[in-house]
Amino acid sequence: MMAMKSLIPGRFTSALVRTDAGELEARLSDGGLWQVKVRSTSEAEWRLLCVGHLDGRVLAPSPAEPQAPIKIGPLAFDFARRRVAVEGVDQPLRPREFDLLAMLASEPNRLFTKAELLREVWDYPEDVSTRTLETHVANTRRKLRQAGVHGFIVTYRGIGYKLCHGTDIESQSAAR
Repeated sequence: MMAMKSLIPGRFTSALVRTDAGELEARLSDGGLWQVKVRSTSEAEWRLLCVGHLDGRVLAPSPAEPQAPIKIGPLAFDFARRRVAVEGVDQPLRPREFDLLAMLASEPNRLFTKAELLREVWDYPEDVSTRTLETHVANTRRKLRQAGVHGFIVTYRGIGYKLCHGTDIESQSAAR
């Protein structure tokens, strides 16, 4: 079975192919960005295979080239294992909490809008009214605080969130 969504400016057009083995979703934005995700019938979460641009640039690695782990302050992200560690100790995050934190970590100090996070992490439409994002941010903050990490996720009331670290956290607190 194949389902298709129509192109909406700023959103992705997507094709979903379902088989007995699982699902494959291919998405194309009106700006020329594309991504391919797969999920086997035994998996609950989608796995991002590749992201790129129609001009040939590949923006995210394929499974043969997993994204290298990164470290931001005391946080270490292992994207292949979908784990976040604080000072070497793995933190128990739910899948969407990891996805949220990984998106914020993809561009530290960049402000992500609520609509952007809801669209990219949850695949929600622009006009949805939900407290999902706020709940996941609160839960993720609580888990990071319990691990001794404070103030990394900064809220811009009514706008969105960004991941800050080091002196950026202090300057954000002073600016509020």
